[in-house]
Amino acid sequence: MVAVRVPLWLEMSGRRVLVVGGGSVGTRRALWFRQAGAAVRVVGLSFSEELRRQAEEDESLELVELDASDTEALGPHVEWADIVVIATDNPGVNEAVWRLARELRRWVNDATDAERTEIVVPYTLELYGGGLRVAVTTEGRTGVAARHARDKIRECLEGDRGLETLYEAMWRVKPVLKRLIPRAKDRVPIYYRIDEDPEFRDAVERGSLEEALRAAARVIAQEAQRLGIDASPDEVYRLLKSVEKPISPL
Repeated sequence: MVAVRVPLWLEMSGRRVLVVGGGSVGTRRALWFRQAGAAVRVVGLSFSEELRRQAEEDESLELVELDASDTEALGPHVEWADIVVIATDNPGVNEAVWRLARELRRWVNDATDAERTEIVVPYTLELYGGGLRVAVTTEGRTGVAARHARDKIRECLEGDRGLETLYEAMWRVKPVLKRLIPRAKDRVPIYYRIDEDPEFRDAVERGSLEEALRAAARVIAQEAQRLGIDASPDEVYRLLKSVEKPISPL
């Protein structure tokens, strides 16, 4: 069986990340994981000024002066971690850390060797206040191309008023459908019926959120009544308008 990496969004709050190497790459990875909510520990013989400055202000970012080639001393730190990031410029140290992390069955992000890394750090972009997130990677083949691909995707999506309207309409639809129709097996097909409705699609393409919500309300009311649930289009529309923010994924 050929090994295949699968794309995932991981919740990092409460997770622990060990970064081996306090240089420029280690600094970027440490701050990236810390920003995502992980507790981060960086080990090395030296640390960037940025890391030192951030560590002084953030108790969840810890710097430990340690020779990473001493695997006996490094072992407890690897055991502490959920993810180990390898980011030194010493191939021998990187190899030793990789072997130790693998022996202890820790996930590895090897910033020095794309072929053996288990976790890929992609180029990302966010739209609509973070509501739509996109990740792009070439899995280490060329970061330059991945970065340009991300920027082209941003240029394409930022100007798409129809997509933004679709996003804004459907995040209101989701909590209303969950409220009106408890069973997922009944509820899920309705999302597709809304999306396929000609009036809804026309409103979305024109960027009219108001008309898109009225069309969605009509479809939801029809489907609810078909399931024996009493709901009028006007009632559903009022519910859609009352939704103030998207459902949190957490």
